[in-house]
Amino acid sequence: MSILTISESEKRIKIEQLQPGVYIRLQDSWFDHPFLFNSLKIKTTAQIESLKKAGIAEVIYDPEKSDCQPLPLEEPKAKPSAPPKPASPPSPEDPVMKLLWQIKKDRMGKLKEKQENLRKCNDNYQDTLKGMPDIMDSIISGSQEAVGNAKILITRIAAKFLTDDDSVMHLMAIKETEENIYYHSLNVSVLALMLGAKAGLTPVEMRDLGMGALFHDIGKTRIDNKVLKKTPPLTKAEQSLIHLHPQYGVEIVAQGRDFPISAAVIISQHHEQYDGMGYPRRLKGEKISKLARIISIVNLYDNLCNDVDPKKALNPNQALSFMYTKWKKALDPGFLTLFIRSLGVYPPGTPVMLSNGLIALVMSVNPQNPLKPSLMLYDANIPKSEAVICEMEDLPEVTVEKTLRVENLPPEICNYFNYTGKTNYFFDTIQSADESR
Repeated sequence: MSILTISESEKRIKIEQLQPGVYIRLQDSWFDHPFLFNSLKIKTTAQIESLKKAGIAEVIYDPEKSDCQPLPLEEPKAKPSAPPKPASPPSPEDPVMKLLWQIKKDRMGKLKEKQENLRKCNDNYQDTLKGMPDIMDSIISGSQEAVGNAKILITRIAAKFLTDDDSVMHLMAIKETEENIYYHSLNVSVLALMLGAKAGLTPVEMRDLGMGALFHDIGKTRIDNKVLKKTPPLTKAEQSLIHLHPQYGVEIVAQGRDFPISAAVIISQHHEQYDGMGYPRRLKGEKISKLARIISIVNLYDNLCNDVDPKKALNPNQALSFMYTKWKKALDPGFLTLFIRSLGVYPPGTPVMLSNGLIALVMSVNPQNPLKPSLMLYDANIPKSEAVICEMEDLPEVTVEKTLRVENLPPEICNYFNYTGKTNYFFDTIQSADESR
């Protein structure tokens, strides 16, 4: 059900019927009134006056969220002439409206800045993604130049996380609907470098971590796609074949002379488990490379969020919970705790229901406070190209009521969020070649 649909218990009321304690939803555009949300509980008579001065005649009353009923509608003594609708900006002698509109104006400025940053981030993501096939193909062919190009790419991304404490992880929308090695490899690389930076890795370790992450699954290029995309259960022969991809990967990257040894070790060990139940060598605990232990965490996370079978995919919040409860023994406990803390309780890509009744999608983690992420709000009255993006830190009275499963969201909401069922991450910017020198 769309959140703007009027339920049986709701009804339209006149603005004159409002009083403090009544919960309402506004039908007007977000840009036509001074409030941050189109849904709110009236707390003061000043709010009612602000709505009147904004020219709003009717609102939707929600009795289930209200503390009291609307006032009865009085019969008009005489037919009044229709007052002209005031302009949106307040008059100089109207301090309450002037203050409210100034706050809204400031928020609109921040909104446009966030929308522009997200657009640039998405452009950078798409540009990086376009270069992935050439890098992969060149590595497979043993090109020495490809190893150098991959190092440049990874070094730029790593530098962003190492030098910019405010680097923000964003949820990326993708046009394609099929899972492929490029999305997964880029996801694992970005997530691994984020975690590596939080763990205090050196620049060289970060480079090797990123290289191992980027090519951790390159051995799968030697395995038939029909096997890779087959939904479980796999036959024993098929499972054995897939278990060979770490070995195949090491053989492929060994063709490049300068491919970092630590990165090759990651490729070999990224399916080993901390409890010794992984493959191919059943290594246990710290016998597994430190960098490979990082990759095993982010690799599992991305596979849970972007399962081959979309019906089995978990939203990011569910994936973290699943990892902590079901895979805790198989993963390095220190890195796992740090990963969960870094992504926050509500990682990017998690749909949520807010305490004011709105549906939102978590877009990015706040590096200073992962508990207060950035949200994109669903509002059918606002074009999705202008969707409201806000920080939970700016909304002290609003909390997350619950997380939602993507498959339970109406199609119009998924379309509004450009949500394809895939969870892909990137950071705010990539340094230029000149900046990296």
